[in-house]
Amino acid sequence: MTDGKSSPAEPAQSPSSSASEHPDVPVSDDEHHAESAIETPDADMLEDRVPEWAQLSRKAVIWTVILGILWMVLSYHQLWHTDIWGHLSYGRVIVEQKQIPTTEPLMPLSKGVPMVDTAWLAQIVGYLFYSQWGVASLQFLYAGSLFICVIALLLRFHEKTDSVAVSLIGLAVFGLVAYKSLAIIRPQLAGLACYVVMFSLLSRNKWHRSFWVIIPLLFIFWANVHGSFLLGFAVLGALCAGRGLDIYRHTKSLKAVAADPKTQRLFVITELAILATLLNPYGIGIYPAIHAISQNPNLANLIEWDPLTLRMVHGKAMAMASIVLIILYRLTPRRVSFAEPILLIGLGLLAMWSVRMVVWWTPIAALYTVLHLNAVMKKYLKPQIEETGQEFSRSGLNTVVTIGLAWIFFAYTPFGTTLLHGYPKDAKKYNHIYRRSVSPQTPVEITSYLHQHVPQGLVFNAYEWGDYLLWSGPPKMKVFLNSHAHLVPRDIWLDYLHIASASTAWRDKLDRYGVNTVIIDHRYRSRLISELNNDSDWKLEYEDTLGAIFLRKIPIVN
Repeated sequence: MTDGKSSPAEPAQSPSSSASEHPDVPVSDDEHHAESAIETPDADMLEDRVPEWAQLSRKAVIWTVILGILWMVLSYHQLWHTDIWGHLSYGRVIVEQKQIPTTEPLMPLSKGVPMVDTAWLAQIVGYLFYSQWGVASLQFLYAGSLFICVIALLLRFHEKTDSVAVSLIGLAVFGLVAYKSLAIIRPQLAGLACYVVMFSLLSRNKWHRSFWVIIPLLFIFWANVHGSFLLGFAVLGALCAGRGLDIYRHTKSLKAVAADPKTQRLFVITELAILATLLNPYGIGIYPAIHAISQNPNLANLIEWDPLTLRMVHGKAMAMASIVLIILYRLTPRRVSFAEPILLIGLGLLAMWSVRMVVWWTPIAALYTVLHLNAVMKKYLKPQIEETGQEFSRSGLNTVVTIGLAWIFFAYTPFGTTLLHGYPKDAKKYNHIYRRSVSPQTPVEITSYLHQHVPQGLVFNAYEWGDYLLWSGPPKMKVFLNSHAHLVPRDIWLDYLHIASASTAWRDKLDRYGVNTVIIDHRYRSRLISELNNDSDWKLEYEDTLGAIFLRKIPIVN
């Protein structure tokens, strides 16, 4: 029996149960905290088991997002229709013959012309990658080369400024001024990556002993992927001379210059770099070969070797960047070393001499823009940035997020998808991926037609299409020339220009070479297309939006 009171044997109700059954009953603070502790675990009590050295900050997560987006944009960049395909063809020849050719192997009209292949290693790597992973691997190599440049610059920007905004401005200078040159995939990008890494290491606040090994190894690789390593010597020499002039300005003593440790270091590393480049298949002979290529008169007819003008996109961008630099140098409180004007003016004059040299000026301009912009901002704007411990604190969670984001950004690129899943077995899907990966100016349909109707004898082709026709056209098709203009004999090159522009005696020249097939583009050779359409000896065999194929009605028997 009960009398309305609790029996001593009955357990007392917990605060949580009494509160739920009697909401009007007040709960003490102690009881409230106890209830919260039971229902909601305190995350602060969880132990971070990620090693301290591996813990990252939120800034690392932000940079991963920025760089990840950039990586994806670069990875989806379409392959240009010129140089890259010719280099793949040379890489195929080297791999199949197991030796570097000593004479031109792909153009019948250049048979016997001595060839110094300064890009042989890049050609082999490109061909092997393509053979294994297809067109996506070329996009990966392109993105990787530029990404190395971006990382090398960002490391130096961060060291000099520790500002995300200023670092992004520096990247913008690098990308916007040189983007026209950077859009073309070719071995030069591997050389550019070596160039930027070298300059980044030399611009570091403190010299590291490992640089004595890294920089010579860098030059060994550079001398075998592209002939632009000579520009590395120019930068090393400018930095060494600039340092010597800085010391002399302060001391007025040549002995002090000779005794300066940094000047000595730069001089010795320059010597080591020069010696390192001798480790190539041609030894010291690579130097006169590169000079001969640069002086070849055929290059004067190519747009990318033209002098820089303000009518060009490159010229406008470089002029704007130069104006910004002039203003910054006028306002900067930072000491200006002699090396800065030597590099900026010297490489700037080279860029004005040839459009192709703009790309070597931009990393230098980007770093000096960052240095002096940061100094000007500190002097005139005086930003008050209070770093809170929470904002820049490191944690294992940030590390996990960073790794996850990096994997996502890699996996959702053409190369990542190919590496993980392979190319689709369905031919239609593969062709769709391929056509989406190459530029719209690539003559894919024309080469498909040529496989069904293989041309006989020598083919007259547009200069820009020679590389792609060699790579994707019918095996052993005899092209008139490809983008290696320096390997084309001068008289043949001039004949090509006359025929391509449909100038006087173009018919006689085609006859003399025994050409029965003409493959040309609408974009630059519309006059020749018009002339061939109106010529009774020729007939239009195929035409699309990019170009046309003409056949001689009565073939010349060679």
